Amino acid sequence: MKYKIRSCRALLCAAFACLGLQGCGGGENGSGGASAPLVTSVGTVKSANEVESAKEAMRSDEAAYFVETQQSSAATFDRRAATALSNSHDPRSGVYYLYAADGTNGTRQKLGINFDTRSYTLTDDRGQATSGTFSEDPAEPGTYVFASSRITSAANTARFRLAPDAVVGAFPFEKPWSNPTAYQVMPFVAARAFVTDPTQLDGNYNSFGIIRKSDGTSDSQALTMRITGHGTTLETCFGYQDLHSLDSCPTILKRTYAITASPDFTWTGTSNSPADVLQFRMARIGAQNILLSGGYTDTAPDTRVFQIGLPDAPVSGWTQSRYIGAATDGSWGANVFGNWDSIRTAVTPEGTVDELSLPLASIGRPQGVRLLNSAGTKRYYAMFNGTLSVVIGRPIENARGYMEVSLYKDSWNARNGHYTVFTTNGTEQTLDIDFDKKLYTMTAPGGDATTGTFSEDPNDPGTYIFANRRITAASNTARFRTKIDAIVGGFPFALFKSNPVAYAVQPFIAVRSFVTQRSGLAGTYDVIVTAGGSNNLTHPGAYWQLYIDAAGTVARQCLPATIACLPEASLGDYAISPGASPGIWVFTRDEKTSFTGRVARIDGRNVMLQASESYSPYIAPSSPLFPYPIWTLNTGFPRPTGATNPVYWPAMRMHIASTGGTFGTASLDATRYATSYSRPDGTSDSLALEMQGISGNAQVREGTDSTGTRYQLAQNGVIALMQAPWPFDNLHIGLAD
Repeated sequence: MKYKIRSCRALLCAAFACLGLQGCGGGENGSGGASAPLVTSVGTVKSANEVESAKEAMRSDEAAYFVETQQSSAATFDRRAATALSNSHDPRSGVYYLYAADGTNGTRQKLGINFDTRSYTLTDDRGQATSGTFSEDPAEPGTYVFASSRITSAANTARFRLAPDAVVGAFPFEKPWSNPTAYQVMPFVAARAFVTDPTQLDGNYNSFGIIRKSDGTSDSQALTMRITGHGTTLETCFGYQDLHSLDSCPTILKRTYAITASPDFTWTGTSNSPADVLQFRMARIGAQNILLSGGYTDTAPDTRVFQIGLPDAPVSGWTQSRYIGAATDGSWGANVFGNWDSIRTAVTPEGTVDELSLPLASIGRPQGVRLLNSAGTKRYYAMFNGTLSVVIGRPIENARGYMEVSLYKDSWNARNGHYTVFTTNGTEQTLDIDFDKKLYTMTAPGGDATTGTFSEDPNDPGTYIFANRRITAASNTARFRTKIDAIVGGFPFALFKSNPVAYAVQPFIAVRSFVTQRSGLAGTYDVIVTAGGSNNLTHPGAYWQLYIDAAGTVARQCLPATIACLPEASLGDYAISPGASPGIWVFTRDEKTSFTGRVARIDGRNVMLQASESYSPYIAPSSPLFPYPIWTLNTGFPRPTGATNPVYWPAMRMHIASTGGTFGTASLDATRYATSYSRPDGTSDSLALEMQGISGNAQVREGTDSTGTRYQLAQNGVIALMQAPWPFDNLHIGLAD
């Protein structure tokens, strides 16, 4: 059975659909639209006096809202199932009105949950039901996994979480217009408490939605809304890409509707044109109004929509929070939002775990919406309100049609997560770290992992100390500092080619955000190469330039003093292609792979990184040492363009870790570098260098100590490198405070 509204010609026809079980303007089976009896629990009709008594018993934050747990009057509603669910002793059990991101008409979709039997029944708009069981995910308490024969992927991402009177998650819905029938895991919001007092509708809202079409295309929608007059007037501003507050909305994008109550907890808005009608429900989830709309219209039966509206939040609302939920690509994961950054860690239906860190930018007004990845080729709008978070691909652009819907879990430290670690023993390792629990796991290639705790140094706030059984020295110099998406410090790694295996504190750079688009690679990089032999024996390093063209397809290697890395100055040209996973880039020459590398994003800056094992080019085949294995760490800083020397070399105060196992502090400017540090044996020392520039390069400088020994330094305002000349016996890695 289809649920239609009268001819809808407004822009908002694609944003809202008629959701009433009785249709727009008429009761079920033409009965004239009489309101359903007041109810407070599924299958149990209460008198008005009993409802009033129930209202008095509500929590204080909900008492002002006349909310009801619904009883459906639909012919396809299974009252026997509802009765069984209502007989459950668990208050979470019941029947919920469900709105899904596949555009399914939310009014007709019902989700029944029974926590006593751990079973569910989903009934679609045609009255067809699918049932099964669910179980709690032991790895993520509070998340429940749907068991369904519709799931055929490697990982089951059909899951849900709960809030009072709401279920938020993903389910394998029937794919609209599929023939033969196919299923896809898509996000949903299901609620059973709704606002019925029109005076409680008033407020400013931001509404995100997606559109699905029968031809397989999709798009996104974002609009602002305002309800005033004690729930009698709705104003909307529908922007195709840009969001406008109602006060600054261009006249051509603004529409006004008169709101009236409709059966089954719905509200109907009618504009000056009687044919321009929209309908929605206002759910109450987590003491917040949540606007829900979905379905299709008679004028566009081949288009389905799903719309969620959240109250506009003030700037102060953008606090560090973690939300868990689903996306339209079938993934399930956690979003961590801060003031100006976000991190999503999710498992895909294929079973892979992906982590994506993107910056947030203000759009001015409305304050409750921010632009995600503003400089990228795929841009998104994001909003959250302490109950739900919603992310959509920006309308009309590359990410259109994408949506994430997640439920608030807890406050969260944005630094928590999974990092790739570049070390001075020739390996790329992984660091999983939790700043809330103060726990970490460092995992080497092959799966060798060491786990421990860490604590903040009370004498040096912002510096954290690793606790690890590998540390046996008199002084623990295994410490680290943090930046946006980066951790820099020292850790007790296995020494390169040590036999038996020995451990020593060595410097590392750990990052979790990498350039994944070719154009983001472009620039001329000053690359510092540090190397060492077995048991950390010294070995010469190197310094060279690497130019990457604007398209990110060609790289050219040049000598470090080259003013412009032009073709005639090239030591070798390389073709660039994507590697085995996003963020890894393969550099080939003469159709043979020369090296692979990544470009990290640290505090808004590019840093080229590669840790690998190789063989010394200085050992001749005739030598008994041949082949001589070495580790290398390549670190590259792109040169700023159109900048003056002070910008190339800003003054910095930083903390440093070194291949000598030391940890300390340093300061530098264009004329001086000074550091004080502690050794693992408990002693301390200092070093001061007088700085001078290098001809043709303002980003790399030389320093000279009191004995005349010369050092090489490079920095980009966030990361600094200092190493001695031949035999390159020490490398300092610093992170700006």
